[in-house]
Amino acid sequence: MADALLPRIWLMRALYLALSLLLIFLHLLPLDMMPSGWAGPNLFLALTFGWAVRRPDYVPLLLVALVALGMDLLLQRPPGLWAAITVLGLETLRNRATSLRDLTFAAEWAAVSSTLVVMTLAYRIILTVLMVDQAPLGLTLMQLLATLLVYPLVALLSHGLLGVRKRAPGDFDPAAGRA
Repeated sequence: MADALLPRIWLMRALYLALSLLLIFLHLLPLDMMPSGWAGPNLFLALTFGWAVRRPDYVPLLLVALVALGMDLLLQRPPGLWAAITVLGLETLRNRATSLRDLTFAAEWAAVSSTLVVMTLAYRIILTVLMVDQAPLGLTLMQLLATLLVYPLVALLSHGLLGVRKRAPGDFDPAAGRA
């Protein structure tokens, strides 16, 4: 019934937005008043890249840019810098989605990993050149490694529970109007 009223693409975009907002909310919850000695994964990036590689039409560029900019503002990062780098990384993976469609998960993971490493390096270099205070290198590398390690779990949950599967070469999505 819901598919008759709203195409699946809009339902999945709404689900992506809801999951993103839930991740932001959970990140901002004051669970511990002392600063943590370790950095957890960036689940927003893992979710975004996992969906972008499988179904690029589920993660529109403007939506990701707005959510990433909101995260910059809420997490008190330099406004727009990480959001711009996220958009560039997203577009890189979206452009490679059709070539990654026929490859194994290891190739997908390698593509996402290399994109995340380049994004992290670019962010650190830009902050260094502009002489902006930044987190210690160890915490940044810890977050990068944690994100890379949690990506397979996010991809598995997206595939198994949420139905975000790679489009087969002959599939046609009438709601999206393209193959």
